[in-house]
Amino acid sequence: MENETTSAQPEAKAEDAATAAAPAEQKSETPAKDSPQVTDPKATIKIEGQNFDLDAALAQEDATLKKVLQPHFASIENANITREVKDGRLTVTIVKRAQHKGVR
Repeated sequence: MENETTSAQPEAKAEDAATAAAPAEQKSETPAKDSPQVTDPKATIKIEGQNFDLDAALAQEDATLKKVLQPHFASIENANITREVKDGRLTVTIVKRAQHKGVR
């Protein structure tokens, strides 16, 4: 009977772990539902006082955006990138961060 009791406990722990994991998965889906959808195929990029259009698919992720803009704007490597969706159009604002000068 001891084996039955101990075997039931790991199953309960497994169920608890599955239950604990489920809310975490729901949390990751919740912001996607609350955030407005991008319907315009172009995104507006704002960087160093300039505004221009770029494919919205390229502007979705920081890594992709940095690869695309790096040849034109060297300051993007350490920049702060923020995104906003208004009326179905994605607007990406890029603000460069000051870097340390000299040896530390």
